[in-house]
Amino acid sequence: MEFMLLCVSALLLTARAATASSAVLDVDGNELQRGQRYYAMSSRTIGGGLTTVAIKGTCPLYVSQAPLHDRLGSSLSFVPEDLNEDTVREGNTLYIMFNETPAAQCSESTMWTLDNEGGYVTTGGTNSTSLGPHYSRFAIRKVGNLVPDYQVHPCPCSIGVPRPSCRMACLGSLGFTREGNNVLLGLNGDRAHSVVFVKEEALAAATASIR
Repeated sequence: MEFMLLCVSALLLTARAATASSAVLDVDGNELQRGQRYYAMSSRTIGGGLTTVAIKGTCPLYVSQAPLHDRLGSSLSFVPEDLNEDTVREGNTLYIMFNETPAAQCSESTMWTLDNEGGYVTTGGTNSTSLGPHYSRFAIRKVGNLVPDYQVHPCPCSIGVPRPSCRMACLGSLGFTREGNNVLLGLNGDRAHSVVFVKEEALAAATASIR
């Protein structure tokens, strides 16, 4: 009996490993990890990294593309919705948050959420794992073959967790739209937003080594 239980456990672990999504990789080929700090650098559009801008002079802050001279933008952290998973995996839902908000002082969370009415991504999200859809869930999907670049999709329902919250599909890839002097990230973008990920710690170490 013990031998049979061991066999069943081994088979279940093997099946889980076989069906696990591929890990999202940074530019050094390392897997993105929960809570680590990364820059999301634009890979197919001219301009800087991701940052925030206070469109209405107050909260929420809008996620935007930084000017060209700010190639890195502001650092981000990624939190898989599956509490048992520390690796960021393609297609699985997660929460995205800025580590700082340089645009303005704001008491809301720095976590991303999709303004479902305006279609733009803002701060003020939640990391709730409650049942039903909410617009702070996102997923990262690979779009490049030779270079590991990725796009971000809003996914109101859980994916890759033991108990999905609902069955609503993902809403498509995010893109940039120019609004006045700002380039905002949202669903109805004029051009898809593709990024590569650079780990803040690795960048700091590389910078220090050439000084």
